[in-house]
Amino acid sequence: MGQKYTELLSSVTGIGLPLHRTGYAENIYWVYGVVLDDERPFDAEEMMKRLADRKVGARPFFWPMHEQPVFVSMGLFKGERCPKAERIARRGLYLPSGLALTGPQIEQVVQNVKEVLA
Repeated sequence: MGQKYTELLSSVTGIGLPLHRTGYAENIYWVYGVVLDDERPFDAEEMMKRLADRKVGARPFFWPMHEQPVFVSMGLFKGERCPKAERIARRGLYLPSGLALTGPQIEQVVQNVKEVLA
């Protein structure tokens, strides 16, 4: 799934794709996350709404720990900022994934992503 998404999205400008491999790990693509470039005039929430209008489900990235409501209510991380985590949370989203996702379904998702980003 991940390699197919990467193959189809690699030429799309304005989004960051997950790395296949780092010096210490290989991506198993249990989810496929993309991050909108800062130049995009909308955030991940708007992107997910636009995809939903096209019947494509997408999910937000995990929210940073210092902004998790349970920790905020406990007074933890008070006054702390994590700009990189905050940016990724607001600009990142997960595309549909799963073992049952077919190649044609991935192609349809990618086509919709391209149209929303056009």
